[in-house]
Amino acid sequence: MPGELEGFIYDMPFDEYAKVDALNGSSIIHMRRSPMKYRHEKDHPTLPSPAMFLGVLTHRMILEPATMNSIAVWGELPEQKVRNGRIWDAFREANADKIIMTTCERDECEEMAISALNNEPIQKYAAAQGRTEVSCFWRHPHTKRRYKCRFDKIIPETNIVFDLKTTRDCRSFKFGAQSYALGYHVKMAIQYQGYLAVTGTAPQMRLGAVESKAPHESAVYRLTHDVIMQGIEDLDILVAKLDECEKVGKWPAEFDQETDLLLPSWATETNFGDGEVA
Repeated sequence: MPGELEGFIYDMPFDEYAKVDALNGSSIIHMRRSPMKYRHEKDHPTLPSPAMFLGVLTHRMILEPATMNSIAVWGELPEQKVRNGRIWDAFREANADKIIMTTCERDECEEMAISALNNEPIQKYAAAQGRTEVSCFWRHPHTKRRYKCRFDKIIPETNIVFDLKTTRDCRSFKFGAQSYALGYHVKMAIQYQGYLAVTGTAPQMRLGAVESKAPHESAVYRLTHDVIMQGIEDLDILVAKLDECEKVGKWPAEFDQETDLLLPSWATETNFGDGEVA
C-alpha cells in the first residue's frame, strides 16, 4: 500500500504510533481469552492503570533520563495539596504538554530506578549506545498482514532488543508464570519478527524485570530460542483465530456453548466449606 509506514521510525510520539492500524502484541493477546474480548478492547481501549503509569515513568528514568524534563511534579509547593481547584487548574494548564506526577509517585519511581541501575545487566543495557522507544512497522512475508511493535530499546551493535517491565516478584518461578499469563513471550516474539523483518538479522531478546515494592529487586532474563518459538507458535494460532473471525464476521465469547462445570482441585467430600459465595 503506497505511503504506509515501514521499518524503524525514530522519535515517533506514542499517540501517533497507537493510531496506526496494524496488529500488535497488546491487541492480539486478547484473543487468548476470546474473540469477544479482542473486539471489545479494539473498540474500547483500556485506559492505563496507576501501576502501568508508574511503570512508564520508571522506564523513562532508567532508559530515557533525558526525557524527564517532559514531566511536571505536583506537590512540591505548600499550596499544591489537592488536585482540584484554581491552583490545580492553573498548574495543569501550564503543563498541558507534560506528564504530571505527584511527589510520592516521583519518589517511588526514583527508588525503583536507582535500585534497578544497581543491577549490573540493567545498568549495562541502559548505558549501551542504542535507540529507545523505536516504532517498527512491517508486513508479514506470508500472511501479508500488517504488524507493528514498539521497542523499549534496541542496541544495533549487538542486535539486542531490551524490554523492561515492572513486576511484583522478579524471581524466575514467579516472573516466568507472569510472563506466560500476560503473554510476554508472544509480545516479544512479535518484536523478534519485526526486528528480523527490518534488519534481516535475528535479534537477541532480553527482558528486564524490576519489582514495584521495596527493596525493588530486579533481574534480566534471556529469551531462549525455545521461548521465542513458542511465542511464534502461539501467535500463529491467535492470528488464525482472528482470520476466521474476520472472515465470518463473528466474535464469540470464551464460552459460547454449554460446558461442564469443574469443581476446584482441592474439593473433597469432607471439605464442605461454609456455604458462603464470594
